[in-house]
Amino acid sequence: MPGFLWQGTQCTFVKSKDTNISYDGINPSCLLRLDEEGMFVMWQFNNQKEVHVLECSNLREATTGIQAKDIKGTNEMMTQRILTIFHGHEISNLVVVQFVLKSNEEAKVWADNITKVSYELKYRHLSPLSIMRKQWKRIYLPINNKGLIPVRRLVKSFTSDRNEKVVLQKLKTCGLIYGKKDEISQSEFSFEFYQKLYNKMCSRGDVENIFHEMEADKRSHNDIIDIDALVEWMNDNQRDPRHNEILVPAFDRKQAANIIQKFEPSQRNIKNNCLSLEGFTLYLASDENPLIYFDKISLHADMEQPLSHYFINSSHNTYLTGFQIRGKSSVDIYRHILLSGCRCIELDCWDGKGELHGEPIITHGKAMCTDVLFKNVLVAIRDAAFVTSQYPVILSFETHCSKPLQHKMAMYCREIFGEMLLDRNLESHPLLPGQPLPSPHQLQRKILIKNKRLQPDVEKAQLEDLKSDSVTWGDDDVTELTYDIIPYAITDETLEEAHPELQSTKSCDDTKLNISSQSCMSDISVESNIEKGLLKPLVATKSNDSTKKSSIRKKTSATNIHPSLSVLVNYCQSVKFPGFKKVQAESEKCCFHMSSFSENGGMNYIKSNAVNLTNYNKSQLSRIYPRGNRVDSSNYMPQIFWNVGCQLVSLNYQTSDLGMQLNLAKFEYNAACGYLLKPEALRQENKSFDCFAESTIDGVIAAQCGVKIISGQFVSTTSSFVEVDMYGLPNDTIRKEFRTSIVANNGLNTIYKSNEFLFRKVIYPDLAMLRFTLYDDGRQLIGQRVVPLNSLQTGYRYVPLRSPGGVPLDSTTLFVKINLKSYVPD
Repeated sequence: MPGFLWQGTQCTFVKSKDTNISYDGINPSCLLRLDEEGMFVMWQFNNQKEVHVLECSNLREATTGIQAKDIKGTNEMMTQRILTIFHGHEISNLVVVQFVLKSNEEAKVWADNITKVSYELKYRHLSPLSIMRKQWKRIYLPINNKGLIPVRRLVKSFTSDRNEKVVLQKLKTCGLIYGKKDEISQSEFSFEFYQKLYNKMCSRGDVENIFHEMEADKRSHNDIIDIDALVEWMNDNQRDPRHNEILVPAFDRKQAANIIQKFEPSQRNIKNNCLSLEGFTLYLASDENPLIYFDKISLHADMEQPLSHYFINSSHNTYLTGFQIRGKSSVDIYRHILLSGCRCIELDCWDGKGELHGEPIITHGKAMCTDVLFKNVLVAIRDAAFVTSQYPVILSFETHCSKPLQHKMAMYCREIFGEMLLDRNLESHPLLPGQPLPSPHQLQRKILIKNKRLQPDVEKAQLEDLKSDSVTWGDDDVTELTYDIIPYAITDETLEEAHPELQSTKSCDDTKLNISSQSCMSDISVESNIEKGLLKPLVATKSNDSTKKSSIRKKTSATNIHPSLSVLVNYCQSVKFPGFKKVQAESEKCCFHMSSFSENGGMNYIKSNAVNLTNYNKSQLSRIYPRGNRVDSSNYMPQIFWNVGCQLVSLNYQTSDLGMQLNLAKFEYNAACGYLLKPEALRQENKSFDCFAESTIDGVIAAQCGVKIISGQFVSTTSSFVEVDMYGLPNDTIRKEFRTSIVANNGLNTIYKSNEFLFRKVIYPDLAMLRFTLYDDGRQLIGQRVVPLNSLQTGYRYVPLRSPGGVPLDSTTLFVKINLKSYVPD
């Protein structure tokens, strides 16, 4: 990142009560900068010592071009200099901080780099040692007006208000005589100081017990183990026994020596190849002992298989920030959801009314929700679609607009998206029966439209009408504003390229064959076309040409879609599900046809035809959406539909419930690109897979997973307990069965006296996920973490917890023992 981001930039802070702010470049009001490790955004007002901070892991986006609501009279040029930072734990309830920078370019650089840091995956997978350093910075950086650190902040970092006296007493026993109202200088509060204080405050008898249980013949005394004892312990505890010994060799003396060299504080012990308790404790909490395999976080999957072979991160009613009825619609949430890695978003399109008459809008129709302009949503999608992922974005249109506004929608798509819009099929993947879908790699940086499409002959006829004459797209009972489609370049060449299959001597209906479209790009916006007379509004009256209108009505009897919108649809053509018998016929299998199912409809198919639905999903896309009575925007369990290979399992992103937590955790892997390659059994055409299987699956080695909850750090409550659940195939799913007893009176290092929780047989590990949840004694959720079983490492590990919305918690972790091995029948 550019060095000036750390050095800082002079700018103006937009206060919530400011009504008339201007920036003259001479007297900026604050210094904006990033800390050296990219963990915090900071700003400091001129002539003041106080520093304000925002944690980057809590940031959702930084952008320019959003006018400050509290600044009056700002022009477009100034708006582009406004840096807007969105932050918060819940994507539907974010707080905004704004700054005015010197230039558009400077604001853009800041926005791009803050967004990049916000979604840096390594910051979401910090080790306890790195979390400790981050916690130190959280205390160290935001000094007060005296340039000092309040002791109250230090005390609160260790516990809640009700235990402040306990913490202060422990500070005194450590030789630190401070009161709650005292202050400490930054020079005194080094990281080494905080680390020493942390270790004294949070004694780790649990780790000490593990250290002393090691069997080592050459141990000098109880505080040191030699290198051979360490090698033996590592192979017995930290190595997955399922690993191939050639591909993943056992731990050896060289690796053990590296651990000693890196974590042992005593030079004498390093020289003697010995490890002390302090060095052992540091190792367990370091990046060298991660919970998951880091290669799973990076982009590791084969991205050149058909789209149908991937789970695709999907959103339902993306525009809503709250309930489905009387909810608020937002443009911003489209950007935030796309930046988080979602690759399929929904747009419910209706005719605007009142001030928005003549414009397509996005809203939840007839549900008393607020509206946003369709074109504004497209701009937000364009700006955010490929910032954090280069793989294709699918726009799921639910089109309720009149024909004129459907045409306007199509024109907006072409104008705003430009080359991003996939407005024709790839030459390598024609829209023909039996042809597979293209891969995410082939569709990089492309936006696909999911919508209904006209039958080939109907679409061709209507395109010819558009070429030859003005067409009134109205109803008998409703007066519509219509447009003469002059800028839409309809030519003979266009028609031939749009419908090559109609030149064949054989007739084809749309169940067997569909069409590709010719790009009809317009570099001129709809508004400018109207102003220039190229796109002419006609008189808002009914057409007297009853013959032509009758002909058009006859041609459009199948679907009420404008041809200019229809031709934008290619690989995601929405069709009513025809039934398994029809789609199983090779001559009828059009992979570019996809169907949507409500959660209830999908569940019925799973209960009655799980194998057939799985086979359908091997070559064609299916989309699942919540049932209509989920007015509170709650979510169903997505795992049920992943088990049968459904790709687009759409959820309400604004609700951080269990379903959303599973979704966020699943799509955090493979570089959070929004595409996960389905397990092999859900892709192989020549094999049948039954999600209700009770026995092992051909080619799949079942697993056994044991989990022992040892302790919890910085639980921030006096009483707590932990639950561990497994989600996967129906016979792999175990909920509410394994929980520790409630432990009271120690939130810093709570010791849970529990036996190992044994998930005896996991039939399909590649579909299974393990969920850790920490509750207080009132069953209020403190933190949670979901980890795919195929990413989990065996051994003694720390589990850093997340908020319900998936944001890493300050310092709350669980210390656990994971025991993974192949399942062996009794």
